[in-house]
Amino acid sequence: MIERWRCFVAVPLPAGLRSNLTDVVSAWRGGPDAPDLRWTDPAGWHLTLAFLGWIDAALTEDVLAGLVAPARNTRPADLAAGGLGAFPSPRRARVLWYGIADERNTAGLLAEGVRRALATIVPRVEEGSPFRPHVTVARARAERGVDLSAWIAGRAVPSGVVPLERVILYRSHLGRGPAQYEPLAAVTLGTGGRIVRDVEAEAWVHG
Repeated sequence: MIERWRCFVAVPLPAGLRSNLTDVVSAWRGGPDAPDLRWTDPAGWHLTLAFLGWIDAALTEDVLAGLVAPARNTRPADLAAGGLGAFPSPRRARVLWYGIADERNTAGLLAEGVRRALATIVPRVEEGSPFRPHVTVARARAERGVDLSAWIAGRAVPSGVVPLERVILYRSHLGRGPAQYEPLAAVTLGTGGRIVRDVEAEAWVHG
């Protein structure tokens, strides 16, 4: 029987920014004016570049090999993070997001390169939503969305930096409770881009 894994490629948030944002979101959730939303697990916050869906587990090595070229073609950079918004709009919010600025389109070009490189391995990867850098903080319970325009305007959010220094191939573990995300391996950015098998043990500059 072929084993299939649900996978995606993403950039992690640095620990400090994740901690600060977690504290703020926890206060929002417990506040008297908290909107009726399904809040996401902070452990799963990341900047998604490409969603692969269910793939044969044996393909993960091909996926990692495919990530090397776009990673080497991308210079490491720092992305400014901050701000709050919603898709498709604050008045009809279905997704509440924390913003990540990509002024030089570095992350956008990386996402495009990743999707193009993996298209021959996972054909449907290019069918994903257009890349808009963000971290999903919550989702509306109602299919039609909810008006968050006034609520968003009254929020203060922490600012920070998301270092673009590596991409990670994650596996999603679904079950009761929030999904768990397992980092299978990372690929570092820049001309010396390489595959890192033990993501947790690597001494990353930004954690």
